[in-house]
Amino acid sequence: MRNRPHIRTLAIAGATALTLGLTAGASASAKGFIEEDLEYGYFYGTFDQTPNVVLSAGGEIQEFCGDPGEPGTAPMRVFPRTDGSVDLRVNAKDQEINLYYTDAVGAPEWLEEICPGIDDGDEPPVPFATGDADLKVRTTVVSPDLVQVFNSVNGKARGADGTAYKVRATADLVVEDGAPVGDPRDFIGFKLTEIRR
Repeated sequence: MRNRPHIRTLAIAGATALTLGLTAGASASAKGFIEEDLEYGYFYGTFDQTPNVVLSAGGEIQEFCGDPGEPGTAPMRVFPRTDGSVDLRVNAKDQEINLYYTDAVGAPEWLEEICPGIDDGDEPPVPFATGDADLKVRTTVVSPDLVQVFNSVNGKARGADGTAYKVRATADLVVEDGAPVGDPRDFIGFKLTEIRR
């Protein structure tokens, strides 16, 4: 990692579709929005590197195993629109992030590999760096079958050896019928930079 301080690559993000108990007829407060808590879990990872890097936002990677797999919580504003759509907005600071090395192809594949063992009592992977980040979410629920998703984390993490990193990860995509549309390499971004002393 020290000989490659800049990693600019595409990533995989989890939890792109939000399941909310909101209806198009929900009424906003006098402020124009409803205050709710967002339960989330995002993960991003590099492709085709040795090793790959996975970032988890909202909790440690073992907390993504099982249901619902959304360990993080952040305050959210919900804006019901007159056309029946609903906008979700989050702008939260100090959200937990963890960085891991893995030999897996991508973050989803890694979770498929490790979760059964963790469920059986295996020790979970240990992050090489931990920290916190600003979380932004800009999601529009157009209909139950169509969701426009944007989320990002931007923060810093520090390793046990004292190495510091800056990290920024984004997801900007459309979800139809519960599935992301297109190739994740086209709508996910991830950049990890070692901070030189």
